[in-house]
Amino acid sequence: MIRPDPRTIKALAHSVSQHPEILEWLQAWKMQELERLPHATTNTALFQGRCQVLDEVVDFVKQAPVLAAKV
Repeated sequence: MIRPDPRTIKALAHSVSQHPEILEWLQAWKMQELERLPHATTNTALFQGRCQVLDEVVDFVKQAPVLAAKV
């Protein structure tokens, strides 16, 4: 994942603080993809990549308020 600039981090932190349902939605999407992963029979790399990206995005969104406070 490319590192967002400080303005983007602050905007994301503000969005997640004001609308926690964004994080809930991302986490639900991540869980859905993880549940589908064992059943992927064709192009498993696509499913694995999607899970990895969602994992990184969810972790970043969770950390955004802390990161924004440091910026």
